[in-house]
Amino acid sequence: MLIGHPEPPFIFLEMLRRRVTRSSGPEPESLDCPPKTPDNREMRDSPTAPLTDRTDKEVEDHTDNLSPIDQMADMHQTRSQKWKVILIILCLSVTVSVTLSSPLVTFRTNFTQAHSLPPPVPSTCPLHIANETITPVKGSTHLMVSAYQDHREGGATRIIAMVNRDRPMSLYCVLCCSGHAPQVAPAAVVTHSVHYGYPYVAADMLCLEEPGCNATHITLGTSLDIQDSLNQTFLSIQNRERREEDFPFYLTMCMSSMFGDYNNVQQFVQTMEFYKLLGVRRVVLYLTSCGPDLEKVLQYYAEEGTLEVIGWPINNFLKPSTGWKAQELEGDIHLNGQLTIMNECIYRNMYRSRYVLLADVDQLLVPASHSSLLPLMEDLQRQHPDAAVFLMETHLFPATARTATQDHSARRRAPGVDLLDYVYRELVLEDAFRSYKMVVNPRLVLQTAMFEVTQSYGDSVRVPSDVCKIMQVKKAQRESWTNEQLILDRSLWEFGDYLVPSVDEVLQKLGIQTSPWERVVL
Repeated sequence: MLIGHPEPPFIFLEMLRRRVTRSSGPEPESLDCPPKTPDNREMRDSPTAPLTDRTDKEVEDHTDNLSPIDQMADMHQTRSQKWKVILIILCLSVTVSVTLSSPLVTFRTNFTQAHSLPPPVPSTCPLHIANETITPVKGSTHLMVSAYQDHREGGATRIIAMVNRDRPMSLYCVLCCSGHAPQVAPAAVVTHSVHYGYPYVAADMLCLEEPGCNATHITLGTSLDIQDSLNQTFLSIQNRERREEDFPFYLTMCMSSMFGDYNNVQQFVQTMEFYKLLGVRRVVLYLTSCGPDLEKVLQYYAEEGTLEVIGWPINNFLKPSTGWKAQELEGDIHLNGQLTIMNECIYRNMYRSRYVLLADVDQLLVPASHSSLLPLMEDLQRQHPDAAVFLMETHLFPATARTATQDHSARRRAPGVDLLDYVYRELVLEDAFRSYKMVVNPRLVLQTAMFEVTQSYGDSVRVPSDVCKIMQVKKAQRESWTNEQLILDRSLWEFGDYLVPSVDEVLQKLGIQTSPWERVVL
């Protein structure tokens, strides 16, 4: 039912037809309709007026009394009256149809005459655009992170989010369309299967838009009330242009989040310089907080263009856990939201990088038979053309098993772990849990967990350790390990001739130096 609109045209035409045939008053004037004829006789008096109460006999008697000239004049007048009625009906029906074709926006002119115009296309969508990485969904406990167009899923927009598993609710996508009114549609909520028992979990919100929308911004609402939704904060939709080649970067490293007073300067600089040596030109880090010395280092690499720092203020919204098991640690989400970060980084770099390495801040991907990562990945892809994921096994180098075999006395020392000091790694037992980090083709990955990709369009391949491995220095899994029970592995030393001077140069530029025995406890 149309509220505030005139009756449908066909009803108007019927009313108009009856009014014209029975009216005894003068004809109404119309701006666009034909002017009145000189004959001022009423329509009702015309002997040939349609639908009159006079009989055919009366009409015949009337015409019989007229002369041939008068009959011709009467016939001409009759035809003229017919055309006037038809034109009046057509003019009024067109006016009614145009009026009903669009909603009314009424305003008053100086002549107090009301006019109706179609409403303008809303230009206020979006009113507010997110300037933080994490945005709460109004009226819910859920959090939005970013939005990306997914050309593989029918052009749907995918919102990376963190949702409360204990409080599920219906959500709606609100899309700002280019040159059109906003659209509202139900959101398909896809929660990830891995959450380690914490109430908050990584999730994807899939939103479909109608043809022609060409959405630029999007948000989530809890109702279909579009006016209320327009006042919320919108996310810019990224990845609107698809790319399958000519990427700006060959391989991008996505680091896990950094939080607390982390100040491991020596190891971070070694990690950055090592990956630069291997051909990595872009590293992405999600930062919650860090120590003062490391903050200088992050600024240095960001200005250099190698490091992209993404603010990650998760502690403003949740109580993140700093560990793994929810039964042992308090918190709302696992390990500072690392699962959300990993998925977000994949979509962020989907069309910017051919490959993406998912690893922690304290992990190095060390090739055994290649000088850099480009020939390594080319060989692996050639051997496994259908692979979307390459799994590299993590090997632990116990922090207690140091060596001073190589002379590092000329090397500058900064706060943190010196990776070149550690050449003994643990033996991986047959029945032990095996941890992996991944190099992925981001255009073939839908969802990832910590140690494996859970949804993809390709195969997952485990790369042998004699081809490459992940090196990580951390507390030993077994306190009883001795150097004789560990495996001597000097793979990193092969890069020492480059690594030592490049690290020294960065530390010297930053003015960060401590005595050789000052170290950070892991």
